[in-house]
Amino acid sequence: MRLGIFRFSLALLVVFGASAGTVRAAGAPEPFYWTPETDRVEGAFGRNLYVSLASVIPDSVLDTRERTQMAWELADLFRWQSDFSHDFRMGDHFAIVFERLRSQFGEVRFGRVLAADLVVGGKPLTAFEFDDPEGKTAYYDEQGNSMRRSFLRVPVEFKRISSGFGMRFHPILAKWRGHEGIDYAAAPGSPVMAVADGVVLRAGWFGGYGRLVEIQHAGGVTTRYGHLKSFPRGIRPGQHVGQGDCIGYVGATGLATGPHLHFEFRIHNVATDPRLVQEEDAQAAPVTDSLGFGQEVARLRALLDTRALVLASRSS
Repeated sequence: MRLGIFRFSLALLVVFGASAGTVRAAGAPEPFYWTPETDRVEGAFGRNLYVSLASVIPDSVLDTRERTQMAWELADLFRWQSDFSHDFRMGDHFAIVFERLRSQFGEVRFGRVLAADLVVGGKPLTAFEFDDPEGKTAYYDEQGNSMRRSFLRVPVEFKRISSGFGMRFHPILAKWRGHEGIDYAAAPGSPVMAVADGVVLRAGWFGGYGRLVEIQHAGGVTTRYGHLKSFPRGIRPGQHVGQGDCIGYVGATGLATGPHLHFEFRIHNVATDPRLVQEEDAQAAPVTDSLGFGQEVARLRALLDTRALVLASRSS
């Protein structure tokens, strides 16, 4: 899809002081003055998120480093709803309103994502940035529910799901038995993240799990991360961990035929399919300023839905 971008000039100037860097003009330090510009881009998802953005955002708009930063911010924004490394399908597409910063010397940087309207894996996803009356910045869907969820969608960057939840023929024990988790085939040494805040119950060798970390979360939920190669320093029973913290590295210890993460989600010690839990996770805090949020969504929605200009008009 051809690039469609247009800019809305803003009068506001953002001043970065000496801590953000200065330039020397006529022998004296001169601060950078950054002017925010609001842009819109749209396109079809391709091989991965970065390649998709690079195909429609030229270096004259954002260079390689800034496009990479934008890709990371998008992946982080939607990490509770989607896995950008595996969920793309034919026909998936995106429209993004974002802020970039331009200095008085012509340097351009990526600022932040303001709104995004995506279809990933055939599923529509929308997010809007909003600052509440206390000045706290967060992202919400169109109904005003926080994009943040209680549990991350997946605990590791994986290549494929090598074994799902339920009955399976065990490759080592050579018999049918219940599989109480999901196996994510991943590169050896890949970092494994805690899917939610909690306290480490176990970190060590545990039978067929090999090296295992088990975490206690709120509401009677525990999660297990098995076949790990090793643990980061400080991961031990009683240690508090936060959502997204690294708690281990992918390995093939215990009853494993190759490097993968065995992930279990247990509610009051009853194994539950993690994918079903994610779909039912309702711990999405609503926006507190509904009137202000509605006005901001209407403004950003208008920008998202406006057809962009062709690249030639920007460079002319």
